[in-house]
Amino acid sequence: MTFTKADLKDIARALKATDYSDHRAFLSAVFMGAKAKDSTYSFTKLSENLGVSSTNAHALISGKRPLTLKAAEKIAEALGLIGIQRKYFLTLVKQERARNAAERDQAFEELLGLRQRELPTALDRRQLAFFEHWYHAAILEILRLGSAESTVEWIADHIRPEVPESKIKESLTLLEELGYLKFHEQHGRLYPTDATITTGNEVLSLALMSFHRQMLKLSLEALDNVAREERDISAITVTASAQLVEQFKDEIVAVRKRFLQLSAEDISATEVVQVNFQLFPLVKKKG
Repeated sequence: MTFTKADLKDIARALKATDYSDHRAFLSAVFMGAKAKDSTYSFTKLSENLGVSSTNAHALISGKRPLTLKAAEKIAEALGLIGIQRKYFLTLVKQERARNAAERDQAFEELLGLRQRELPTALDRRQLAFFEHWYHAAILEILRLGSAESTVEWIADHIRPEVPESKIKESLTLLEELGYLKFHEQHGRLYPTDATITTGNEVLSLALMSFHRQMLKLSLEALDNVAREERDISAITVTASAQLVEQFKDEIVAVRKRFLQLSAEDISATEVVQVNFQLFPLVKKKG
C-alpha cells in the first residue's frame, strides 16, 4: 500500500511535538515512524511530503541546515500540526533561532507553558510546576534544618536570593499538594516527607532543563553577590578521549551520590547550599 501524506500526518499527530525538547528530534521521530510503516520511505520522499527541496529534510534533521520560521510553518502545515502542537513546534524553532539570551528565555517560558497545558492530569501539571522555580527545592531543604520555621515570614527572612512572600506562600501550598511537605507532630511544623521527587517521562526533559537553567543563573549571580569565603566556584579545561569523557560523567555521578550520602548522615546541618556540576564540549564534532 502506498504511503501517503495523510499517513505522515497521522504519525506526527500520534507522536506529539510537546513530548520533545528539540524540533530535530521530533522530525527524526516522524521519519522513523514513516520508515517503520514503509521500509522504502526515504529522506527524499520526506522532503517531498514536507514541501522542501529534495535534500533539505536530511540536512534539517542532521543539523547541517538551520530551520527558518517560514520553513517551519510550511512543515507544520504539511504534518497537520494544529493548536498547541503547532505552536509548540514553531516555538522550538524560535528558541533555536533566538538572537540573544532574553529571546531564548522567553521562548523557553512559552514552551513550558504550552507543555503544561498538554499534561493529562493536575498532578502532572503540579510536578512540572515544582521544577519551574528554583525556590521550591530550596524551601523544601530549608525546612529540614532544625532551627527552621514553616511560616512564610521566617522563610522569606532566610532564603537567598530573596523571594516575595506571596511566592513562598504559593510554594508551600504546592509542596503540600505534592506530598513533599506535611505537618510533623514532633517538629510542630511543616516538615519534608520521604516522598520521592519525580516527574513523568512526558515532562522530565523540559522540567529539568528549566531547573538547571535557573540554578546556572544563580551560580552566575553568586560570583557578584556571595562573599568568596561562602562559595567555591572553579573550573578546568582539559583534553579527553570519548572514553575519558564517559569516565568523567561516571565520576560526576559518583561524587553526586557521595554528597547526597554525606548530607543524609549530617545531623547538625545549619545551611542549605547548591552544588552544580557541568561538563560540555568546547570543540565542534565533524561528520
